[in-house]
Amino acid sequence: MISPAAARLPRASRATTVLCAVAILAATSPARADDSPAFRRARAQELFESALADVEAGRFDVACPKFAASNEADPKTSTLLNLGSCYESLGRTASAWAAFREAEGVARKIGREDLETTARKSAEALAPKLVRLTIVVPVASRAAGLVIARDGGALAAAEWGVGIPVDPGDYALSAAAPGRVAWTTTITVKDADRSVEVPVLTLAPTPPPPPPPPSWWTPLRTTGVALAGAGAASIVTGVVLGFVSKSSYDGASAACSGDECSAANVRTADDARSLANAATAVIAVGAAVTAVGGALIVFAPPPRKERAPGVRASLHVGPTSIGAFGQW
Repeated sequence: MISPAAARLPRASRATTVLCAVAILAATSPARADDSPAFRRARAQELFESALADVEAGRFDVACPKFAASNEADPKTSTLLNLGSCYESLGRTASAWAAFREAEGVARKIGREDLETTARKSAEALAPKLVRLTIVVPVASRAAGLVIARDGGALAAAEWGVGIPVDPGDYALSAAAPGRVAWTTTITVKDADRSVEVPVLTLAPTPPPPPPPPSWWTPLRTTGVALAGAGAASIVTGVVLGFVSKSSYDGASAACSGDECSAANVRTADDARSLANAATAVIAVGAAVTAVGGALIVFAPPPRKERAPGVRASLHVGPTSIGAFGQW
């Protein structure tokens, strides 16, 4: 006989198996372990140490992005201070000043007065070296929907007319607005502040209207409609003549008694027969003309689409000649 305790063993074993399976899935599932705080701190430390090695080797252009990535993974005052010093070594005064100011704020939040003082003094020492770029936008230049960009990044309207610290170097400026011709320029900022005024954007040329849709009335179709109309009119005329001839013939026949008919009635009957023959001919001709007109309407080629005017040219170079060919 199996005891109650022994009877519970298989259930406990199954529960253990389920827990182990869950643990394995948790370890192997894409649960974004790289988003955990511990992983971010580890990644930030590796980037920080690699950046320090680059600084010792004088590779500041390689070290600065690593310091920035380390701070993004795990923001620290020490990382920001090193990032500012790295930028300063590259001559990027505005970026260094911004890093020191950010380090000052972070140190203040965590209560590190020593680091806050270091960051503030570093920022103050750089302040006289800053160069600023001011983008002036006069009222006349502020077209509806105006977008001003520096190196491809749009500037907020609040930045217009404000001297913004920038790193020395070249900057691509642009201004664009709906219905206006875009304006672009490149300036160099070195040892002094620069100011650039955005001109009034000229109106964009109005595009030519699209060509009208091709008309259904091609010459062949127009001819076909005319022939079909004339043929229909001929058929109607022939039918009317046929009724008139029949009416005359019936009248002449009714005036005759037996085999005796006056000469006048005989002439009337003959004229009626001639008119009937003419009506038949008119109907036949009208039917033929109508058929030709209908064929022209049905089988006429479709109208051609009008092409936009343009100029095409090509250059041909031969062994002993050179020539240009064009189409207008």
